[in-house]
Amino acid sequence: MTFKLYNTLSREKEDFKPIDDGKVKMYSCGQTIYDDLHIGNSRAYVVWDTLRRYLEYKGFTVRHVQNITDVGHLTDDGDQGEDKVEQRAKELNMEPMELVESQIERYFEDTKALNVERHDIVPRATGHINEMIHYVKKIIENGYGYEVDGSIYFDVEAFAEDYPYGEMANKNLEQLKEEAEARVEHDEKKRNQFDFALWINADEDHLMKWESPWSEGYPGWHIECSVMSQKYLGDEFDIHAGGKDHIFPHHPNERAQAFAASGAGQAHYWLHNEFIQWEGEKMSKSKGNFVTIRELIEEGFSGNVIRLYINSAHYRSETNFSREGLNKAEKELNKLRKALKLADEDSDTLKDEANHTREKFEEAMDDDLNTAKAKQALLSLAGKVNSQGSASEDVGHTLDELSKVLGVYLRADVSKREASMADLLLDFRDEARENEDYQTSDFIRDQLEQLGFEIEDSNRGSEWF
Repeated sequence: MTFKLYNTLSREKEDFKPIDDGKVKMYSCGQTIYDDLHIGNSRAYVVWDTLRRYLEYKGFTVRHVQNITDVGHLTDDGDQGEDKVEQRAKELNMEPMELVESQIERYFEDTKALNVERHDIVPRATGHINEMIHYVKKIIENGYGYEVDGSIYFDVEAFAEDYPYGEMANKNLEQLKEEAEARVEHDEKKRNQFDFALWINADEDHLMKWESPWSEGYPGWHIECSVMSQKYLGDEFDIHAGGKDHIFPHHPNERAQAFAASGAGQAHYWLHNEFIQWEGEKMSKSKGNFVTIRELIEEGFSGNVIRLYINSAHYRSETNFSREGLNKAEKELNKLRKALKLADEDSDTLKDEANHTREKFEEAMDDDLNTAKAKQALLSLAGKVNSQGSASEDVGHTLDELSKVLGVYLRADVSKREASMADLLLDFRDEARENEDYQTSDFIRDQLEQLGFEIEDSNRGSEWF
């Protein structure tokens, strides 16, 4: 089976064919860096990291670029309101860049906890202001931008005479016009309300602003991704990925800018992940169900458990997150780890099952990255191993390698010294249990679990994973 991806542009699963054989150039939209990573936006970062891992598993060399938005993302998508970074910085009595530096550090700590590999390039919007100004100049020169009082707007109507605009959102200009007039406050500076800002003349009290040929101001939200994706990946590249909320207006506007400036529409494949609900409701700070990755880890759920749970549903399906589901994922992770530990070089048990599992895994992943079915293939193999009590070394290698493709690590990241210490403590624990000294037994288990070991009791005694 060929590798297929669902392209939002065509609304079909398409055979994946990169521009250059053996190489994949990929851009995904990153964090607006003003608050901690929550379970909702973490899904995108896990999904696109899993896509990268699977592409590399298939033998591709991948260049993955993901931006950091540290200016220009306003509280209203109609180019009105306050910059989200500035707003949050004021609430915390911080300078905007002070907040950004702190949040970038926390972002990478959180994504590392989820086993998200560091992207090849992580450009910041504020580091590319000069390129954005030059890009806006080209859009104006090509007839698709206009100035009003020091602000520059993209002329959607003029652009739509030469290029497709609403196809990603599957809407025509009349629909977009009606929606824009209903969605946002009327802006008398715009020729049409579906036009959008490329550069905004800053108010006197706006903190983040730069000199430009038009005004002292700051870039619109969409321009950064057009500029940085084409700067680092070329005018045309393979994959552009983001959340479902980017299907409109962010990605159509980004793509339009790219056509207007360069004559090329960036990516050949546009991928979007669905939203996550928490305990059956859309996440909202006002509802009190806004759950960050840090909070879940503090509750005792490991990054591996959270990652396995995220990959338990297809990325294009809306999924409901819950603590009950996380507890289930934790049991699944322990099931996989137990099976890996039972694999032995001296055993031939289930050797043929390893190849069969790999085929099922690849078949699922080739079908638009169906991580849910791929995970089930691994659990099925693990169940057979655990019921038989042994497996060949090939089975262990298969479980370990394919779990890593999902970004889930089965082997504890411990040194030989730490492993020896855990073995010794479990010997003491088994002795305590035999003597019905359950207080000591529970104390040893709790201490080991605080150190990151998963403890399971079986007829073979206590084991750690």
